[in-house]
Amino acid sequence: MRRTITSVVALVAVALLLVSYLDGWWSDSDPAGPAAVTATRPQVEVPLPDNGWNATSPYPTSAVTLTVGQRLGVRTVNGALQKRWYLYSGGDGSVLRPGEDFVVSSCPPVPGCTSEFDLTFTALAPGTTTLTWLFGEGGCVAGVPKYEGDRCDISKSIQVTVH
Repeated sequence: MRRTITSVVALVAVALLLVSYLDGWWSDSDPAGPAAVTATRPQVEVPLPDNGWNATSPYPTSAVTLTVGQRLGVRTVNGALQKRWYLYSGGDGSVLRPGEDFVVSSCPPVPGCTSEFDLTFTALAPGTTTLTWLFGEGGCVAGVPKYEGDRCDISKSIQVTVH
């Protein structure tokens, strides 16, 4: 009986340590963790495709029109897999400024769990610019993949016009 109680106490202690570790790791390293929850939801949202790994060619360019001061949210889903959409070209910084992420839904980095959030941009001045995302591990340089298995031809662009 004493051995059972000792085992249960040890198991509870290990579980508490694990939860504490995962909570700290999640908030410090996951872009959709609790640290990113402070932003407000953007007025205009455009989702990135959720099936980039199945694509065989670039996605068509989307077009968005904003007024100065409006915020654009580009919706993305990040799961436990390394391959995801990453911003390849942030466009003209005099027209759009990147902002805080807006978390739509979040979860700890465990298999099968995905976090959904908006990457936000604020319209600064009239003009037109294009934001471009590539699908992979973040390793395309001048159209050449940095990581094995990455493809630099799977892209999604959003043309933003600010009035």
